[in-house]
Amino acid sequence: MIPKFIGVTGLPRAGSTLLCQLLAQHPDIQCEGNSSPLCNTLLGIRRMISDDSFFLSQLDNTFENSYAHLASAMQGFLRGWHHDCQKQAVVDKNRAWLHAVELLLHIEPEAKLIVCLRDLGQIYGSVEAQ
Repeated sequence: MIPKFIGVTGLPRAGSTLLCQLLAQHPDIQCEGNSSPLCNTLLGIRRMISDDSFFLSQLDNTFENSYAHLASAMQGFLRGWHHDCQKQAVVDKNRAWLHAVELLLHIEPEAKLIVCLRDLGQIYGSVEAQ
């Protein structure tokens, strides 16, 4: 069974950490309760490959095949990150998921994204209070 993937994102002080800590209490959800480096790692892989002249030359010759290999490898990396998960869903928190939503949906079309929102004035007040 491959668990459903749910990314959690939002502005600082918008409640994403609290949401993840609450979701971590559910017996069918795998959630660390804090930010994960998974999204940044996937973005780093994409950035590294975008700068690789050998891979880019392969795209020139066999675009569909090379692109399919890349998408499959990134999907495997995403799923492998939580390889031992036996739960129905995996929740991964990172502010960058909103920036990477197109990439996420390409490699995991059934993924969901939860974006935590909060009034901007409340966020400023919360930051100032700290």
